Amino acid sequence: MIVKKFCYVSKGQFLRGTIILLFEVSILLKKNYKSYFEANQKRWDELVSHHIKSRYYDLEGFKHGKTSLLPTELKELTNLEGKSLLHLQCHFGMDTLSWARDHGAIVTGLDFSENAIKMARELSDVLEIPATFIQANVYDIPRVIHEQFDVVFTSYGVLCWLPDLTGWAKAVSHCMKSGGRFYIVDTHPYGEMLDERYSDRVSLGYPYTSKNGVPHEWEEDGTYADPEGVTTILKNKTEYGWYHSMSEIINALLQAGLHLEFLHESTKGFFKYHPDMVKRADGLWEFKNMRPEIPLTFSLLARKP
Repeated sequence: MIVKKFCYVSKGQFLRGTIILLFEVSILLKKNYKSYFEANQKRWDELVSHHIKSRYYDLEGFKHGKTSLLPTELKELTNLEGKSLLHLQCHFGMDTLSWARDHGAIVTGLDFSENAIKMARELSDVLEIPATFIQANVYDIPRVIHEQFDVVFTSYGVLCWLPDLTGWAKAVSHCMKSGGRFYIVDTHPYGEMLDERYSDRVSLGYPYTSKNGVPHEWEEDGTYADPEGVTTILKNKTEYGWYHSMSEIINALLQAGLHLEFLHESTKGFFKYHPDMVKRADGLWEFKNMRPEIPLTFSLLARKP
């Protein structure tokens, strides 16, 4: 039994045992969900070449100094000058590099897509923005990351790719310094339920939470970065995702030993959740004609004691 490793041990032995336990948990998770992770990784590897050309990401604007960060995180995550920041599920690194270039953070980005990490490293070199990028699954953090950070950051479309939030939260805590901050901004669980197939009304078409870790399977030709499907036709159409309730998100972080400092909910989105939504000048999305006043995103800050 793994628990025996923690009986009558010193502090140093306990810490080593904790790392061993997290590593073994990550192996079990990857084994149980391997086929789903592999399918998603193939799709995200393919998406990189489309996303770097999309208006949604506006890579050329970023290269010329435009931030990729949105108002929510810019308002809520501050005082980063000289702070070490780990960005989980960083895609091809624009947000990671924005925190470094515009806010003085010392940044590391992690993503499971080989093509995304290659592109992130290329951007770092071309723009001469110091950054470290690591290709790994979030659940591999105990194996691949051995330092602790002042800030752990993750944002926009991240939790839906993770089957187990308990393991995720433990991985987050593992790489946080004592007193460090964890910040997430993502789709609100209610927003995940919106059915995009109906343009004349707001309808719920997806579950609030996944049962027993069973993923939802989609067949998608395109990408959220090209919502009209004009330019994107993918070879890897299958993707798997998981729905998580707000209580599941918060309880996972609390059980990992983090202390919640705030939870905010917003009626603004970060992409076109529904056909009636339009993009605002600040980069956020809102309903144009309908006014359902429902939460589309949430943001949360937690601290490690």
